[in-house]
Amino acid sequence: MRFLIPIIIVFLTVSCGQTLVPLVLQKDVDSLVHKWVPDAREGICDLSLSMLSGGKILIKGETNIPEARQEIINYIVKSGYKLSDSLMIIPNATKITKTWGLVSISVSNIKKNPSHSSELVSQAILGTPVKILKKKGGWLLVQTPDYYIGWVNNSGIAELDQQEIIKWKQSERVIYLKNCGNIYSELHDNEIISDIVLGSVVEKTGEDGKYTHIILPDGRKGLVTKPDVKNFIEWSSGIYPEASNLVNISKTLLGSPYLWGGTSTKAVDCSGFVKTIYFINGIILARDASLQFLHGLPVDFSTSFVTLKTGDLIFFGSINNGKKRITHVGMYIGNTEVINSSGMVRINSLDSTRANYSEYLKAGMMGVRRIIGTESEKGLERINSRKSWYLMKD
Repeated sequence: MRFLIPIIIVFLTVSCGQTLVPLVLQKDVDSLVHKWVPDAREGICDLSLSMLSGGKILIKGETNIPEARQEIINYIVKSGYKLSDSLMIIPNATKITKTWGLVSISVSNIKKNPSHSSELVSQAILGTPVKILKKKGGWLLVQTPDYYIGWVNNSGIAELDQQEIIKWKQSERVIYLKNCGNIYSELHDNEIISDIVLGSVVEKTGEDGKYTHIILPDGRKGLVTKPDVKNFIEWSSGIYPEASNLVNISKTLLGSPYLWGGTSTKAVDCSGFVKTIYFINGIILARDASLQFLHGLPVDFSTSFVTLKTGDLIFFGSINNGKKRITHVGMYIGNTEVINSSGMVRINSLDSTRANYSEYLKAGMMGVRRIIGTESEKGLERINSRKSWYLMKD
């Protein structure tokens, strides 16, 4: 599983004859940056400070959080400095008029950099809404509903303006509830126009005896088998994570291949696996294991596994310089067993007497987080919560 230690840097500008930015100011601005963006995987606040002639502070860079920009500027001004402000908000409204997008292919790869050869860091499935932050060539820098940021190729994204995303949120939609399947042509129901994976959300245009008629974000029209979908509003308002459902769905992926960055039923990494299972049970988890570890109710397992409950997330890793380094996650399914994606989706036991015992996992246990029964918050947010990107909420 990926583990990154993002570093938010506020630069000290040093050049011939130029005054240094006061250290106290530098540290305080750095603290504000970290307050708003504690992890660069989930936000952008990339800025630098320099001291101009006359004691004026130049601030430049970019952020996708207007509140962060305002607090930093207010602090500098209140500290008694004149300010030259070149800190930009992204997306830049003069360059990007359509600031929303919908994934229009079954699975869109999210890359670390705007290049096909770049590292795969995550994925987004059909019908996932994304915020478009920047453009570069044929690539879009997007933020997904779990707040994760990365680059996607624009060929798999339908770009929308504010009115168009509102219309989509108000439309009748269905969610696909099979692990995988096909979307068939309206003209010839033996002709496939796309594949589709668990959790995909598409607009419904009608139905007949066998099929639900849908339209994809890029305008393609098709058919899905009626029993495989459910009304999205009804589903999202009634779905809660429940232990037996989590176990049943997770076991349908046994044997699925591991893919670094994978976040769909085609192939998954460890955090992508538990994220997929919880999503179909109504919860949007943070993307990476190290981010998921920051959320949920901590569970003490120091004396016995009896304290663990089905559905708990177990985190694994190592201790470096006195700090926990989280590199893997799995879901507890009871009776000392953990289902996890490692090479493939498999079940391991933490009991040394079992045939499927994993000494590696047992030795690397770093903590347990309980998701079931925890209040919705960033990092484990209910799909139909107030902050959701899928529904019209105040």
